[in-house]
Amino acid sequence: MLNKLRNRSVLIENDEHIIKRELEGIVKTRSNECELIEDEFGFGLMLKQFDRENVGVIASGGGGLGKLFPAVVHENLADAVSVGAMDTAPTYFSIYNLAKKLNSKKGVILLTNNYSGDVMNNEMAAEMLAADGISAIVCKITDNYFSSEVSEKRSGLSGILTIIKIAKLAAKKGLSLSEVTNIVEHANCQLNSVTVMADEGGRLMYGKGLADEPAKFTSEFVNEEKLVAELSDCIIANYQDVSKKICIQLNTMLQTSYIEGQVLLGGIYDYFESKGFEVVLANVGNYYDMFNYPGLILSILTVDEKIQEFIKPVSNYDFTI
Repeated sequence: MLNKLRNRSVLIENDEHIIKRELEGIVKTRSNECELIEDEFGFGLMLKQFDRENVGVIASGGGGLGKLFPAVVHENLADAVSVGAMDTAPTYFSIYNLAKKLNSKKGVILLTNNYSGDVMNNEMAAEMLAADGISAIVCKITDNYFSSEVSEKRSGLSGILTIIKIAKLAAKKGLSLSEVTNIVEHANCQLNSVTVMADEGGRLMYGKGLADEPAKFTSEFVNEEKLVAELSDCIIANYQDVSKKICIQLNTMLQTSYIEGQVLLGGIYDYFESKGFEVVLANVGNYYDMFNYPGLILSILTVDEKIQEFIKPVSNYDFTI
C-alpha cells in the first residue's frame, strides 16, 4: 500500500516511529561504525570509535531531510548527529545528551542550519553543557543566499555538509575549540547556495523557499546551457574580489535523476572555469531532499589558504562530499 510522506507516495508506514526506524536501518548497514543513541526526548547516531582528545563535532537538524543528518556520522564528518522528528528541530536535551556521551576533552562544536528552533535548542544545549563544565560553541550555517539580503540572517541549505567536513578535519588536526570555530565561521562566510526548481509547466523558479516562499525570479527553460548560466551567475555576481579557487557541491532534488545531476555538474564546472575560476573539488548527489521538485541546489565555497587543507573528498555510505 502506498502512503504519503511530505506530499509524495512511499512504500512504508508514515508513523510516529519513522525517524527511529530510519536510524535503525542505517545502524544495521553500519553496525561496526555507529550506534543508535535514544533517550526520552529523541534520537541520534554516534560513532563507536573516535578520538576524545580532539574537539567533538555534532551536527543536528530536523528529520526527513535525506542524508542530512543521519548519514553524516563518519570518521571524517560528524562524530554524532541529533535528528529531530519529521521537519522538526531536535530537542536541546538530545543534543546535550550526545555531547555528554562524546565526552570530548577539548569541548564540542555544534553545527546547525540557521533556523530559529534549531538554533535555540543548540544554544540551550550549549548552556547546559557549560554548566557541567563542558565547552560548547554553536555555529549557525547561513548559506541560503536568496533567503535574506543580510548574510548573518540567512537560513541554511545543503552547504552545511561541506562545513561539517571542514570542522572534522580541523578537529583531527588537534586544534582547539576556538581555532576550529574560527575556521568554520570563516568557511561559512565564503559559502553560498542557490536553489532552482521547475514548476509543473516547466518554468524555472530561482530562490523559492522551504516554506513555499515565492521565487526571487523566474525564467523559461530553454536549454541546459541557459540553466547552467543563470544558476551560476547568481553566485558569480558576488564573487568578484575573492579567491578564484572554488569547491562545487551540487544537490539534486527529489525529481532530478542521476544522469541530470552528472550532466549539469559538468556544465557548471566548465562554466565556472570559463569565467576564470579554478575548481579544486566538485561533487553531486541527492544530499538534501526537502524539495519535492525537479531542481538543484548549487553550493559554492571559495577556497583560500585558511581552508585549503580541509578541502578533501570524503566518501561515506553512498555519497561523496
